[in-house]
Amino acid sequence: MAPSSNTLRATSSNPLLSTKPSDTPLSVQLHPLVLLTISDYITRHTLRSQSGPITGAVIGEQNGREVTLEFAFETKISDKNDSDEVKLDEDFLTIRVEQYKEVHKAPPLDVVALFMLAPASGPQEWQVGVLKQVQTLLGNEGTMLLLFHPEGVASMEGGKLPISLYEPVRDVLDGTEELRFREVAFEVETGEAEMIGVDFVAKGGGSAVAVAQAATTGGAESSGAKDGKKAKGKGKGKEGETVAEGSETNGSAQHVLSPEDEELIASLTAKANAVKMLAQRVKLLRAYLAQLPESYLTDSTSEILPSDTTNHALLRNINALMVRQRLLAPSTSTPQSDTSSPINPSIATAASRAAADVHLTSLLASLTRATSEAQSMANKYKLVSRERTNKDRNMSSFTSSGGYGNGSMGTAEAGEF
Repeated sequence: MAPSSNTLRATSSNPLLSTKPSDTPLSVQLHPLVLLTISDYITRHTLRSQSGPITGAVIGEQNGREVTLEFAFETKISDKNDSDEVKLDEDFLTIRVEQYKEVHKAPPLDVVALFMLAPASGPQEWQVGVLKQVQTLLGNEGTMLLLFHPEGVASMEGGKLPISLYEPVRDVLDGTEELRFREVAFEVETGEAEMIGVDFVAKGGGSAVAVAQAATTGGAESSGAKDGKKAKGKGKGKEGETVAEGSETNGSAQHVLSPEDEELIASLTAKANAVKMLAQRVKLLRAYLAQLPESYLTDSTSEILPSDTTNHALLRNINALMVRQRLLAPSTSTPQSDTSSPINPSIATAASRAAADVHLTSLLASLTRATSEAQSMANKYKLVSRERTNKDRNMSSFTSSGGYGNGSMGTAEAGEF
């Protein structure tokens, strides 16, 4: 979480800005998906040469004075407005807000801000009317304004975002209460899942540019081929020029990289930069240790004691780093008897250990399977033995009951006779 470098601007140039400081300032966290949505909307609106202002809503969570700006979507300007005022399509806005609430139930999200384009001086009059319309429609008087400043894109310095966030406040002027705005500082918050999404969007944008370049190059190549066919019928000089142009086009087409190659190059570049940084840090540590006097701990004859300004904490960290370095170094085992083998002994030892682990895993799997089969066989034998015992018990009880009945009947018959 990085704090925003945006500083609060002077409020004397815009009459809509309040000069009264806040007693309990807001804690606002801005997520990058909101910035991506705003940038995409502005790009599409510009390339399509669409008319009308750029307006949108920001979805987030508000807990007291803590607000999060997590998602954003564009809004629709109403076509039924006869006046010159800018009015939003209330039906469209209500449906979209209900859809977002249905998706984001835990935690519940709601409209917390509106994003628009405005100069760096602050909000404008027509934006106040749009904000009041949304506040009345949604019943949330705390809806803020997120203003994007197009003129600040070309002059971005130090990672300063060309956006400003304003909180609506009620100021009493000459006995009347009027709506004013107070600029609010914000922080940029990025979650793990959001970082994955932003990285995917960045890679997708790079791939789209590469594909567009390839398509353009392919079109040039095909047009060059057609020109070459036409030139063959006209003359040798034209044909030679066309062949040269075709070779240049093919050469430029061969330099177009696929998305997989670009991803590999980016990964290798990151690793190379990490290695360079590690080399610079190691060089810095060596230079620091070289200027220190000889340690009396390693040289018993040394009479030079360390100065009072010696950073013992840094030396302990360097010592701990050297101790851990032994764990990262490859194992150096004694060479085998077969000196003609080109395989490194440490690599051979690691390979034999890996093979032993694989065999041990296979033996454990076989032992587990045999144990499971033996247990299944024991359960089956137990079940068969129980059924046999029950069958023998039933037969014996049936035989005994049958003999008792015959004996009683015989006695009764004897009595009758």
